[in-house]
Amino acid sequence: MKTLTKLALAATIAGLSLSASAYEKGDLIVRFGPAMVAPDSSSDPDLVEVDDGYSLGLSGTYMVHESVGLELLGALPFEHDIDGTGGLEGVDVGSTKHLPPTFLVTYYPKLSPHFQPFVGAGLNYTTFFQEDTDSELDAALGGNTKLSLDDSLGLAFEAGVDVPLTDRLALTATVWNIDIDTEAEVRVNGAKAAEIDVEIDPWVYMVGVSLAF
Repeated sequence: MKTLTKLALAATIAGLSLSASAYEKGDLIVRFGPAMVAPDSSSDPDLVEVDDGYSLGLSGTYMVHESVGLELLGALPFEHDIDGTGGLEGVDVGSTKHLPPTFLVTYYPKLSPHFQPFVGAGLNYTTFFQEDTDSELDAALGGNTKLSLDDSLGLAFEAGVDVPLTDRLALTATVWNIDIDTEAEVRVNGAKAAEIDVEIDPWVYMVGVSLAF
């Protein structure tokens, strides 16, 4: 997270002397770069927490007005380790992968000729797959364990900035807050052992480049 923050600050400083080219209706804006999902997770009962995940983020925005865009956010799969808490404290529970497609309506205020901020709100759909359990969980629960996670639908909020390098190329930094809630089911030797409500609710950070067409 500190590295992404430093890169975002560097992008802003680098662009202070540059002049922004305002987006226009009909423009297509593509952004991509390294992304981090940093969960603010909790569970009921208190049994698990979700670690950070890293991947390549990608978004596309179509400007329906010079100040309003429709954005679709995607990424390559993120992978997260799942650690035990409470009664499973110290146990490596397992891991999962997820994809977080998100649709947002974004607003581009005209505040400065040197950078273009934007904010947005919309809906996220997160699908989980490749849920694997660790041998430590097998030992803790005394059998062969399996884990499944329900998909999630929730609100998403966004804030970001583009700092121009040319008329169509910019450095970009974006942060999202996404409501991701799932129900985890744990089975031992084929029998249901636990159902856990997990709130992941991550902050997502991406820095990279922005291309306008």
